[in-house]
Amino acid sequence: MDRKDQLRNVAFGGAWSEQIAGREELIRAIETLHTAAVRTAGLDVRVDANVNVALWIACKDHPKGDMLRIAWDKGAAIPVTGLRQQELRRVARLIEEAHRGRVR
Repeated sequence: MDRKDQLRNVAFGGAWSEQIAGREELIRAIETLHTAAVRTAGLDVRVDANVNVALWIACKDHPKGDMLRIAWDKGAAIPVTGLRQQELRRVARLIEEAHRGRVR
């Protein structure tokens, strides 16, 4: 049983239980982006399904989500591995910072 199903059965449920599941999903997405940024030498983050889903989750509800996604895409297209990794790590930190109030 996943966390969302567990929280659905809580007697007092309500909005807070849905917020917990959403926050946990966002935390996992940001962790995935950080991991992808570090592993970019052996991983094409532009076509990795898990990375793309994580990027969508992290950017979908943020006012600057489109800008952050575009920054990630530009960073992922850098041909030099070291520079690509540096830029993706920077953008992953920006995405995490953009959600600071939601993930802490």
